Amino acid sequence: MVLGAHVSISGSLDLAVDRARALGCECLQIFYGSPRQWRIVTYPEAAVARFVEKRARAGLDPLVGHAAYLVNLAAASGPDRRRSIASLRATTAGIARLGGLGAVTHLGSRRDGARAPALRRVASAVRAVLEAVPGTMVLLENGAGAGGTLGASFDDLAAVLGHLDGHPRVGVCLDSAHLFAAGWDLRTPDGVEAMVRAADRAFGWARVRLFHLNDSAAGLGSGLDRHANIGEGEIGLAGFRALLTHPAVRPLPGIIETPGFDRRGPDGKNLARLRRLRTVGRAAGAPRRG
Repeated sequence: MVLGAHVSISGSLDLAVDRARALGCECLQIFYGSPRQWRIVTYPEAAVARFVEKRARAGLDPLVGHAAYLVNLAAASGPDRRRSIASLRATTAGIARLGGLGAVTHLGSRRDGARAPALRRVASAVRAVLEAVPGTMVLLENGAGAGGTLGASFDDLAAVLGHLDGHPRVGVCLDSAHLFAAGWDLRTPDGVEAMVRAADRAFGWARVRLFHLNDSAAGLGSGLDRHANIGEGEIGLAGFRALLTHPAVRPLPGIIETPGFDRRGPDGKNLARLRRLRTVGRAAGAPRRG
């Protein structure tokens, strides 16, 4: 597994590459604009070129963008829906300009509405983005399950993929903290294997293109999205060793979105812990899928 972090673009787009290298990243994730505003940004060609050149020299691959926190693809017709689609489209197009893999997005919240039509609305929004932006992927991220949020169930992800007729440019991003909060016990190899098999049955493991590697400050099945540093939460170091060494997970890129040991965001110490677990796993030999 190649390992990286979500890094800031503050100051200049290309500084994200410098920050990723300083942390020891092998891949990276960014916000293309502000995660807490609807404002859509467009960067000059020179800024894009600097980022592309720096990333190529650093060998950081893949690059993914994360959609703004405000995006709710399950929103009914109205301003929130229009702005959500426009925001995800801008992120996806921006990552395409930078030569990245695609954009990660949560499905959103059905609020008080029914689940089935909300999932159809998610699929419709994703289709609109794919039609507007050629060549780049949209990666659907699983949720933790609190409130009316969608995506905690693999069936939710499968339903959206089904409504999209298995579109080849739609993938899945699995977040370890969200999986744990949704009830998947990742603390043992058997627990990781059960999760992989369930995902494979629901929508096909080949759809999984990225992992978010976050420990969970919330308990198993809590439904709460609370990230913790690697080894400091409920999943623990043994759980991440089981996850990183699973043969189905090992080929995927992994991105940390941890709070950081200095509480300033993803850091080198979290990545170093994962690298040690990855190395131990290689030395011990990969477990077989039974």
